[in-house]
Amino acid sequence: MKKTLLSSLLISAAILSSAKADPLPAPVIGIVEQATLDKSAAFQDIIKQVDQKRTEVQKEMATYEKELKDKDKELAENTKKLSEKDLADQRQAFEKRVQEVQEKLEIRRAQMELGVEEAKKTVYQAFLKAAEEVMKDANANIMIYKETIITANNGFDLTSKVLEKLNKDLPNVKVSFKSEAEVKKQLTQQLPQAQK
Repeated sequence: MKKTLLSSLLISAAILSSAKADPLPAPVIGIVEQATLDKSAAFQDIIKQVDQKRTEVQKEMATYEKELKDKDKELAENTKKLSEKDLADQRQAFEKRVQEVQEKLEIRRAQMELGVEEAKKTVYQAFLKAAEEVMKDANANIMIYKETIITANNGFDLTSKVLEKLNKDLPNVKVSFKSEAEVKKQLTQQLPQAQK
C-alpha cells in the first residue's frame, strides 16, 4: 500500500513539473493620458451639442418663469376681488402649474444627462479601440494611464497617436436626447429601485 501511494505521489510530481506554465512575455508598455478623451474632437462635439441644448432649455424655462410670475402677480391682485373659494382654486391651479414646470425642468435635465452619458460611452469605446490599435502598432503589450505613473521616459507616451487615431475614427458623436415620454418612463423605473 505504501509502495503504491509513494508511486502515485512520484508520478503526480513528475506530471506537475512537466506541465510548467508558459512564461509571460516581457512587458512592453505604452502610456496614454486619461485626458485624451476630453481632448478628442468627438468629446468637444458633445460639449457643443449640450451647450446648444442647454441654451434651448434656458429659453424654455425663461418662458415658464415669466408665465409663473405673471400668474403669481395676478393671484396677488385677485386676493381682494375673489371669494375665498375662487382664490383657493386659483392658488391650487397655480401650485399645480409650478409643479408641472418643475417636473419639466427635471425631465430636461435628465434628457441632457442621459444623452451625454450615452455619447460618452461611444467615445470611450472608440478610445479603447484606438488605444489598442496604437499599442499593437507600437509593438507594446500593455497600455496604462500616464496619471498612474510617477515617472517614465517620454518615448513610452503614445497619447498623441491615440488622440490622432481617435479623432480620425470618431470625429463627432450625435448626442441623442430622449423624448419626454422615454425619460418619464426611465425615471419612474428608477424610483422603485432607488427606494429599495
